[in-house]
Amino acid sequence: MSRITLRIQGGRILCPASGVDAPGTVDIAGETVAAVHLGVVPLLEGVPVLDAQGLVVAPGFVDLHAELGEPGFERRETLDHALAAAAQGGFTAVCASPASDPANDCAAITGFLVRRAAEVGGARLLPIAALTLGREGKRLSEMFTLREAGAVAFGDGDRAVVDSGLLRRGMEYAHAVGVPVFEFPEDRRLSGRGTMHEGPVATRLGLKGVPAAAEDVMVWRAVALAEQTGARIHLGPLSTAGAVRAVRLAKAQGLPVTAAVSATHLHLTDEAVAESGYSTHLRLRPPVRGEADRAALRAGLADGTLDAVTSHHSPQTFEDKALEFDLAAPGAIGLGTALGLTLRWAEIEGRPLTDVVRALATGPAGVLGRGASIQAGDVADLVVFDPDARTRIEGGQLASKARNTPWLGHALPGRVQWTVVGGRVVHRATA
Repeated sequence: MSRITLRIQGGRILCPASGVDAPGTVDIAGETVAAVHLGVVPLLEGVPVLDAQGLVVAPGFVDLHAELGEPGFERRETLDHALAAAAQGGFTAVCASPASDPANDCAAITGFLVRRAAEVGGARLLPIAALTLGREGKRLSEMFTLREAGAVAFGDGDRAVVDSGLLRRGMEYAHAVGVPVFEFPEDRRLSGRGTMHEGPVATRLGLKGVPAAAEDVMVWRAVALAEQTGARIHLGPLSTAGAVRAVRLAKAQGLPVTAAVSATHLHLTDEAVAESGYSTHLRLRPPVRGEADRAALRAGLADGTLDAVTSHHSPQTFEDKALEFDLAAPGAIGLGTALGLTLRWAEIEGRPLTDVVRALATGPAGVLGRGASIQAGDVADLVVFDPDARTRIEGGQLASKARNTPWLGHALPGRVQWTVVGGRVVHRATA
């Protein structure tokens, strides 16, 4: 056996992939899990030990959508801040949106991101490459070259591909190289200049609305193309009951469709915009919607229709948010609140902790065709957290460079004690 370099002792090991949910100890040798012991283990001399008594030891969380700032938007976020924020939130891997400037549409930029992330440390960076050149929806990017450079998926970030024929060809090429296409389901011809959910609340507030149909029609299109091509397509973050219904039907037919919801959309509705007095922290894409939509999202996550919870980390500067609601930049940071909001969902819905780990780790890893487990031989990407703690969200304690979140001042369940990436502790909670 290789020399043990780190021991995580006495925690509740929770691994949906292997079915383990029991007290135990995890021994790590270098970058891999050496052994998982259930029960009492002998002491080891000279080995660092993380005392996980009363804590949960789970596979590291995987985020499917985060805007990380580089290159081009360093005034909003930088890789060192973003990957530290990810580790602080329990994420050991983060999919980087191609919505950079320039867009991640060539091997040079993909390679830059991979190298920068290795220099910075923290969570792993998994590049999503642009499906089309410049994310303009006109010509496909060099997908084979991008895959070789490290791309784990293809998509145009927060822009849907308008040309259905082009999207179909992109899905076929992605299928050939063995990765999914990520599609943000919004028909901009329907959403137009809308800034919140179309409905009575938007009318009362005098704001232009985004109809649910703007999302629903794009989800149905994706389902049809998945059936036509047999290619994997991932949709999200979803916000409407109609979209959840479409994905549920697609999965019932065995189609290769996956979907995610942002942690914030599990909790807020359009009424929050009114109650907050037009807070621009609630200017989001997709918008928070009605009560029926929120209920459908919660139920969809519970029954497995939705595969993952995503942070949908979208940092913005103070100046870009300090405007009238309909002029403010959309988005909210989410790497530091995803665990707490998913735990809150589990409390509300009466779901077990296994479902939280599945939503944040096993599910999103599966979307990428990867594993997320704690077994001998696995890469030692782990999170140790206290599900019973309460964490007050304060701007000064967030590792992200940005502060645009509707959860400032709120106490959320859960606290990440340690995050381990490749056998190294990259985050430890301060007292």
